[in-house]
Amino acid sequence: MSSRDTDQETSIDRKLLPTLGDWSSGKGPLHRRLFDALRFAVERGDLPPGTRLPAERALAGALQVSRGTVVSAYAALRADGIVASRQGSGTWIPRVGPASDGAGDEPDARRTGVFRSLIDGSEGRVEFLGAHLPGDDAVTEELLLSCVKESAALAAEPGYLPLGLPTLRRAIASHVTSWGLPTTEDEILVTNGAQQAVSLVASLLVRRGDVAVIEDPTYIAAIDVLEGLGARLHGIPTGPEGAAPEAVRQAVEKMGARFAYVIPSFQNPTGGVMPEKARRELARLSREKALPILEDHTLSDLSLGEPPPPPIASYDEAAPIYLAGSLSKIFWGGLRIGWIRAKEAEIRRLGRFRLLADLGVSLVGQVVATRLLENAATLTRKRREKILSNFESLSSLLHRHLPEWTFDRPKGGLSLWVKLPRGDASEFARVAAGHGVDVVPGRIASPSGRHGDRLRLPFVLSPAETEEGVRRLARAWTAFTPARSRRDADLGVIV
Repeated sequence: MSSRDTDQETSIDRKLLPTLGDWSSGKGPLHRRLFDALRFAVERGDLPPGTRLPAERALAGALQVSRGTVVSAYAALRADGIVASRQGSGTWIPRVGPASDGAGDEPDARRTGVFRSLIDGSEGRVEFLGAHLPGDDAVTEELLLSCVKESAALAAEPGYLPLGLPTLRRAIASHVTSWGLPTTEDEILVTNGAQQAVSLVASLLVRRGDVAVIEDPTYIAAIDVLEGLGARLHGIPTGPEGAAPEAVRQAVEKMGARFAYVIPSFQNPTGGVMPEKARRELARLSREKALPILEDHTLSDLSLGEPPPPPIASYDEAAPIYLAGSLSKIFWGGLRIGWIRAKEAEIRRLGRFRLLADLGVSLVGQVVATRLLENAATLTRKRREKILSNFESLSSLLHRHLPEWTFDRPKGGLSLWVKLPRGDASEFARVAAGHGVDVVPGRIASPSGRHGDRLRLPFVLSPAETEEGVRRLARAWTAFTPARSRRDADLGVIV
């Protein structure tokens, strides 16, 4: 073996092997077990977009398996679009957007890991992945029938409204005003869900190499969007009271940060709420430093107790602050209706920019959304009752079957931010997958790969699915803990 091969194997031992864990245990052919381990490492974010995988021969040597095992595993990864290869360039995890290595790259790994089953199917698995609820209690047959006449009338027009249906823009403006931020129709742009809202604002304001402040942990898709734009992410800790304004200020003054993304109300995934004082300070900082802030209010209506303070933008009208929101959580994700709130001039600028992506949102869907917002108070109250029941059910089951796991009661939102008493959550996620239950390890929600002891568990499943899912998690934890203890003992680790 050459010294070059030896050096590469040493590097693999140090960097890659810890992410694979006890990959060779389990059932099935060895190449399939390696495939699964690498796929989970990608989906967890342990192998982020742009990562170059080792050469087949070097990885085979480091793992002490045949080269054919690695060749087969890589081939399966390519077939699923998880990696890309090119003769002479090796194998890598694809990027998105301007940072792409080549044509045909797949979307970023964080989102595809969480939403993969929407394409591949769940096949009887229990999935604590996406934080979304069905809309059957809101989008009823009666509601849809009531929208037929208005939808038919719209069909007499060309149907292109890039800023959104005027009646819906007025309804959203009224909804935002009810939060304590006076808003007019001209300050609203309707988008294809909150993800497009985040993407449009970030794409307009962030340039490659810019430092972007983001909470750690945070909304997975926001990490994808900013990484795809080539931003340098600076994560700041967040908890029950959100991100500290002083940490944002330091990022601006010491690192030259040019953009910030925060979730002030029922933060995803922690469920925290930024207090009024911190919101005032952030608004003042935004104006003082001309720092654009995007505050995501997708979960703002889903309180498990007291409503949150008004949005950050309400504390300084002159600050360059944008709001992103969605009707997916309070009504139904299938509507694909999101929105941006900003100054009128910025909305028109964003409207012109969005023409590069599409010509607007389906008008029929916007008619339905408008009618739903007419009953927002009643429907939101029912939604809160449902998520409170779901939260109590999941937390009770966790206390009963997994009493070692701990979490703070969220103030709102749709997820628990669970802390494991020992072990690595990414490794546990792979064990759990083997028991037919899928979870999101904390590292996926972290721009810096932190929170290795955390899981995000949404409380959105039916009671029967929730109970079965927790029972499977308990069995997986029982299987995981002895294996972990044996490995620690072998390494001389005191637990």
